[in-house]
Amino acid sequence: MNSGEEQLTTNVANRFSAAASSYHSHDVLQRIAAKHLFKLMSPSARLLDLGCGPGTDFSGFNAIEDVIGVDIAQGMLNTLKADFPAYYGLRGDAQNLPLLCDSIDTVYSNIALQWCSNLAIAINEANRVLKAGGEFNASIVAENSLYQLADLGLNVNSFNSEPEIKHCFDKNLWDGVDIETRAITVYFSDFKSLLQSIKGVGASTVDPKFQLNQRHVTLRGRGDWQELVNKAELSRGPEGLPLTYHISFIKATKTR
Repeated sequence: MNSGEEQLTTNVANRFSAAASSYHSHDVLQRIAAKHLFKLMSPSARLLDLGCGPGTDFSGFNAIEDVIGVDIAQGMLNTLKADFPAYYGLRGDAQNLPLLCDSIDTVYSNIALQWCSNLAIAINEANRVLKAGGEFNASIVAENSLYQLADLGLNVNSFNSEPEIKHCFDKNLWDGVDIETRAITVYFSDFKSLLQSIKGVGASTVDPKFQLNQRHVTLRGRGDWQELVNKAELSRGPEGLPLTYHISFIKATKTR
């Protein structure tokens, strides 16, 4: 990595470490996405949870023998060890996995790989550690997510489109790459809670690498904040203030 990429990785790691203790108070999107991923996957033997965060309960899958969690944030791994003592936690980057080739039967990654500076490298690394015929299952935040915040004039991350995500899969390395992108909307009682839902899982509305070239709101005091809140309230529905993500669900098999 060059120094810029290293700094970005460090910043992301620090953010997610700081959020480890609050993660489960704000992971509504992650739980919805995990539920859908579970319906798609048929994991076996040794499973790699890539970008594992504080951990996922895979006890419903009888064929899983071992779980290895890899995350760049040590704070998340500390929580993983406390909550899932039988799991193996490794600190590492999805773009440079600390694992041997052909050592994993199933890769699982939920709402994590969108933070990679180079998604194609991360996908190739997942392929490298998978055994032939191994299964890859992932959910990734995709293009046009958080559009309600963009409509308020706030800068938000620019995520890959579904075609861009699919292009990261080398046709010579993967069989049957299936991608389905779904809109998932979560609701909040107030605007502060909506913003906290992003920060509370270690994410942010904008990263230097993903920043959109658009106008942005400068808040100069309580009056500006209240004006922003009032504008956000215009989108309130019966369930609360909406925040929409477009999530690409991916299922692929390493070429035998």
